[in-house]
Amino acid sequence: MAVESLPFDRRQISIGQRLKRLNWWHWLLLIVVSTLVLTPMLLLVFGSFSTAALPTDISLSELSFENYTKVWTDPATYGLFYNTFVYVIGSTAFGITLAAILAWLVERTDIPGKIWIYAGVPMTLVLPGLLQAMAWVLLLSPRIGFINQFLIETLGLPIDPLNIYSLGGMIFVEGFRLVPTAFLMMVPLLRSMDPALEEAAAMSGANPSTTMRKVTLKLMLPGLIAVVIYQFITAFEVFEVPGILGMPADIYVFSTKIYSLHRSVSVEPAYGEANALSMIYLLVAVVATYLYSRVIARQERFTIVTGKGYRPRLMELGRWKWPSIAVVWAFLIATMVLPFLVFLYVSFLPWLQQPSFEAFSMMTTEYYVEAFKDEFIGLSVWNTFLMTVVTSTAVVVLSFLISLVVVRSKFWGRKMLDQMAFMPHAIPGIVMAVAFLWVFINFDEYVGIPLYGTIWSVTIAFTVGYIAYGTRAMNAAILQIHKDLEEAAYVSGAVQWRTMWRVFYPLMVPTFVGVWVWVMLHAVRAASLPLILTEGPENQVLAVLIWNMWDEGGGGVQMVGAIGVILILVLLLVTMAFRTFGFGSGRNIQTN
Repeated sequence: MAVESLPFDRRQISIGQRLKRLNWWHWLLLIVVSTLVLTPMLLLVFGSFSTAALPTDISLSELSFENYTKVWTDPATYGLFYNTFVYVIGSTAFGITLAAILAWLVERTDIPGKIWIYAGVPMTLVLPGLLQAMAWVLLLSPRIGFINQFLIETLGLPIDPLNIYSLGGMIFVEGFRLVPTAFLMMVPLLRSMDPALEEAAAMSGANPSTTMRKVTLKLMLPGLIAVVIYQFITAFEVFEVPGILGMPADIYVFSTKIYSLHRSVSVEPAYGEANALSMIYLLVAVVATYLYSRVIARQERFTIVTGKGYRPRLMELGRWKWPSIAVVWAFLIATMVLPFLVFLYVSFLPWLQQPSFEAFSMMTTEYYVEAFKDEFIGLSVWNTFLMTVVTSTAVVVLSFLISLVVVRSKFWGRKMLDQMAFMPHAIPGIVMAVAFLWVFINFDEYVGIPLYGTIWSVTIAFTVGYIAYGTRAMNAAILQIHKDLEEAAYVSGAVQWRTMWRVFYPLMVPTFVGVWVWVMLHAVRAASLPLILTEGPENQVLAVLIWNMWDEGGGGVQMVGAIGVILILVLLLVTMAFRTFGFGSGRNIQTN
């Protein structure tokens, strides 16, 4: 009798196991991400074939290849390839190299003042690319640049000794802008690495450079490739820096060309042509995602966090201590201190003028008084706070769930989920804004829920756009957590949620905090999406307010300086608090 019931028992166990593996939240996550990502993506592709004047007028009768013909037969398009290639390769190489040096110094050496470096490097994110470019315009503009004027007056150099309006100037500013993000992505990789492998290489006679090349870099390969891919596409699609530094000199890259097609004031905006030109971003995203997938396919080869206790090995800098400190300070001065001082100086001026004793004697605090009293500025601050908190939290939660499915589960759609989470990064912010503009307008009309024009429309668009970074960081962190830790928890009788809370959460705290801070700082400083998706002063955020004030000129530049100074000081305190909490938790885990 027992023998006859054996097949039935096996069948019952098999069915139970299958039902257990069909986690409903995997399917729900796939549906939600698909809806959020594919809707604007499909609109982007569909719009590239449309000859309609407005995105809301798209119809099947107006579809053709006319936009592609106009774009790819224009000789100027091929000039974009050269400018974009030089700009993207140069800024990516410069930014990642500098970020890798800084991350290695703070995580693997005995350099002093690490807490200030942890706070200072990510703090450069509080200066939007827009503001960073503005600061360097005030410093190196051929006409009004403070440094240029100083060199001309004191050293007798020819007129315009330095010109920020060039490809070199764009690479310089954008390269600095890429450093904090790459730093935040590289720090967890270096922090979690078991030094036993490097020590084994050293015991075998390998010198530090050989150990770095053959052990450290290979162990970091999945995360390092993620950093390179992400930063490459970031430089490829951003428009603030090349827009401010390149467009005045008629130096266009793909992103600024698309932006100019959308924001044309002399002729009707060419939305269809902009979408056709942006198809190159989709191609880059597909190729980049494929390369990344090939690397993480053999994830077990790169597992470096296990249940064994360890303490990261710190290298003594010796005579390289002071040069290393000089590198850190040079970066912080160039990216944070100098732009901050420029805006601080400008914020006290009654009108824009070169630094002098007379200028200092004329300084006033009227713009700070106005900033605290102005009702619209106060409303913009509240809108920005609400939008950034909701966006940052949503990105952290959604990115962790996506990465958990991609890296740990056997869900059939995990690769599709990973690719869709990465794809939004390939869409320029201004194109993403136009796509969501059409979505929200139709959503209001057919569903009856008003989203267009509110900060919630910006929050949704930012969440979709930033999950690309969140999932790259989460994937790299989860890859380094060995499955032995989960299996040990399961054997001890822990259920799934308790394993997440007691195993994953403590080890992932630095990554959670890093992603949250990164999204917060980017949401505060981004201007393109809010400019398109919000309407009226009641829904205005600080980025839009700063953009409009700078565009007005006159006293608007001084007000931008005052708001920028206040924003930097506030975010400095917030970032230091969060980073100290996050990385402090990581240290406690490693030392216990």
